[in-house]
Amino acid sequence: MELRQLKYFKAACELQNFSEAARVLFISQSTLSQQIKQLEEELDVLLFDRIGKRVVPTEAGLAFLPYAAKALYDAEDGKQIIRDLKGIETGVLHIGVTYSMSPLLIAALGRFTKTYPKVKVDISFATSEELLERLEANHLDFVLSFKPEGASEGFETLPLFSSRLNFIVHRSHPLAGLSSITLKRLCETPLVLPGQGFATRKKVDELCRTQHLELTVGVEMNDVHTIIHTLREGYWATILTQAAVRGEEDLVQIPILCADALASEGCLFWAQGNYRKKSALAFADFLQKAVGNGGE
Repeated sequence: MELRQLKYFKAACELQNFSEAARVLFISQSTLSQQIKQLEEELDVLLFDRIGKRVVPTEAGLAFLPYAAKALYDAEDGKQIIRDLKGIETGVLHIGVTYSMSPLLIAALGRFTKTYPKVKVDISFATSEELLERLEANHLDFVLSFKPEGASEGFETLPLFSSRLNFIVHRSHPLAGLSSITLKRLCETPLVLPGQGFATRKKVDELCRTQHLELTVGVEMNDVHTIIHTLREGYWATILTQAAVRGEEDLVQIPILCADALASEGCLFWAQGNYRKKSALAFADFLQKAVGNGGE
């Protein structure tokens, strides 16, 4: 059994098409088919059902997939350990970031790339939920996000800062002059909010559920920057962390009156038990320094 066979098998499982998997892997379809066949012969089991142009993993194939994926990840970890031991500061750093954490990311990114110019940084933006799923699947080195309600215990977290959630409006909004806002009045106001997968949204929804209140959500978006631009029309309002709107001088942040501590914790998430690249640890250090300098 060879690592390349496991790589081909994993790609075929994910794409469910031999020709598409071969294209992604930059090999011929005949080479991929031959290697899969050799793997099936060694395991003495059929890994795929061939249905027309599609290939569907059999029960045995699905059972074998997580072990193949782990073997590939462990092999890559081993190579990274050797690179780190040699002191070679190269390779790719895969970071997942939620949109609200952009200011902190940018504060750390410039310093990191100047210090480690040979390390390529691959940044993925998505919701907390999506990024943590990718981290759990070993597709990311770490995730920078606000901590979601009920976050899995399968992650190790490094708390970076706490940021209060506020009612946010443009200075031209009718409620911009308020010194604070009650939950009841907030629920009567048309809102544009982050989508369901965002940590901020989960916290707000949970608060309303416990208070038996319902928000007036007119628009949902998966891009915090677009939400901020939408507020400039003067009609919509939103609920975001102070960190998300830092530097937006035309926006007014209004405290929400409630008994609960309405704040989100900005954290760095690691997959539990996985090897941490030197470059990942270095970036984490720059993030902590950026927080200390007010970069959040």
